[in-house]
Amino acid sequence: MADDAQKRQELYEAFAGGFLAPLFGASVVDDESAKHRDGSLLAQLTRPLPPALLDHFELASLSKPDVEQTMLEGLHAAAGELVPTDHLRFPERGAMAIAMAAHDLFWLTDPTHDRAFARGARTKVLAFVDALIDAVPLPRSREEAIVRHVILDRLLELEREDTVVKNWAYTYRFYGRPPAANVVAMPKLRFVRQQHTRKGLIELCDADTELQLGARLRSLVARSPVTQLVRPELSKHFVFSRATLAVLSDPTLRHGIVEALVKRGTERVAASFGHALRVIGAEDPSPQYLYVALTFVAELQLLEVLDERVGHRPKEEPAVGDEELFAAVLPALVDHAEEEGPLSFLLELSDADLERVVLRASLRRSQAGDDAVGFAKGIFARAEPLAVSSFHEAPASSFSQVSG
Repeated sequence: MADDAQKRQELYEAFAGGFLAPLFGASVVDDESAKHRDGSLLAQLTRPLPPALLDHFELASLSKPDVEQTMLEGLHAAAGELVPTDHLRFPERGAMAIAMAAHDLFWLTDPTHDRAFARGARTKVLAFVDALIDAVPLPRSREEAIVRHVILDRLLELEREDTVVKNWAYTYRFYGRPPAANVVAMPKLRFVRQQHTRKGLIELCDADTELQLGARLRSLVARSPVTQLVRPELSKHFVFSRATLAVLSDPTLRHGIVEALVKRGTERVAASFGHALRVIGAEDPSPQYLYVALTFVAELQLLEVLDERVGHRPKEEPAVGDEELFAAVLPALVDHAEEEGPLSFLLELSDADLERVVLRASLRRSQAGDDAVGFAKGIFARAEPLAVSSFHEAPASSFSQVSG
């Protein structure tokens, strides 16, 4: 038993210290082998992580307190870019399961594991990934939602560098590993040439045609509602789920998500959120659900105007498309405010800012068309305010409802 516990801890040290810590500026390795050619820290894979390790990993600590402290400071700094927070608990079971599943997905993208005597292990590791995804509960608090997003967002930014080495006689391929020293030795004499390419986890998973890694990655993203909202393009047909609406019902989280989206530009998310608004409007959900969704889309467009960023211009297509519906929210909000509807408070702005918003709404009205504006106004008419706004204090059992 003691030996098993020691092995689990050694694997945690390799995973948390070698794979997770570099995401936040920390590393358990002090030499240059832990760095990329550009000086950035390398995240290093270990062996596949079965879900049975989750019980140990969620309670474990690194043996090097300074590395763990640096990692936690990096985690807090990354979270602070989204929302101000005083305390984030890590390891946290849901975030740890997400990180372990992403690690195993990276392992599965390695072509060297698709060989005759290694191929059988892939089915086993796929089962690890599925079990780890299933082990991620819905976040019960603002802090849990943030930790999951920050870790998953960094993991989605990871890239694997592949190297092709050619010499006068052979071609060698190294996937996510530095070329062997003997392969690149005497480069001038042996006419050695190297070609480096980088691919991220999303691209690697989507390139898979056999194991459905892309679908599994999207299932993993769905366990982090903040990530879903910040990266709606990862969903083929993004819709507002109870989980994303619960997150958006927390004003602090919603404002942070809106700011993150505006910084990146709304042109990439207009169709996604327009589609989601169309779906929720057609499903006839509770008026509170509509209220949360409309508040989010309206704040997104308002901040874009007030931030003086380039506005989104929908495609010039007939009928009410997703982008037209997205654009129609702003003029519908202006009309809604004139009728003193429940979302009128969004236009409680200074005279100068209100003038700019009304001017942008006029432009959006002409771009979206009367049909789209009428459709959006119909959704506004059905929306009702939330009774409470306390997602970050809600117990686990209440997350399935929009709880503020």
